[in-house]
Amino acid sequence: MNWDLIKKNVGYRVQLEPVAIRLDEIGRELPLQNDDWLIQEVTATGVRISNPNSGYATTLGKDHVHHFTSNPDRSIDGGLQYGFLTLHIQIFLQGNDLFVRPCTRPGEPVQPQPVNIAQKWVDFRYPTDSGIQANLESLGYRVAWCFESRLARKVEFEGWEVVVEMDRHGMPTSFHLKDNPENQVLIKTRLPA
Repeated sequence: MNWDLIKKNVGYRVQLEPVAIRLDEIGRELPLQNDDWLIQEVTATGVRISNPNSGYATTLGKDHVHHFTSNPDRSIDGGLQYGFLTLHIQIFLQGNDLFVRPCTRPGEPVQPQPVNIAQKWVDFRYPTDSGIQANLESLGYRVAWCFESRLARKVEFEGWEVVVEMDRHGMPTSFHLKDNPENQVLIKTRLPA
């Protein structure tokens, strides 16, 4: 990477390669958003970039940046300039945190760490007695038990999701009920506005 050349790109809006990966609260990958990042400054130690849409900001070390490529089709003469930064690292965004992992090859995405979700077998009143149901309802969710045979339909077609909460040891946990004629899973959906 020619550091003198990248200094001329301060103020450019760049898309990152690989695209930053957003994670939910337990570490599952969310849909990609290929946002523009602003090159704020270039110093002897790195490139300061920020994402105006999300508020994230970080300094990329010299060894994080493989190269800069312009994007003349998006750039405006005398106005905003656009490009790409091909990186040696994968940026992950989770909650308020931003962290990185090295890529095998420049610009090649790195998959997030797999998330292990423990299954906890509980009784019918556990969601109420534990406070899980009250907490989710306060956040605008409806909570219900669902037969396992109906779970795929509820999740894929009806907008429900399996309830996953952190247990007291910080382990993501789903909740299951032994029942007849079949077992059930605790699910949630957002209430209509």
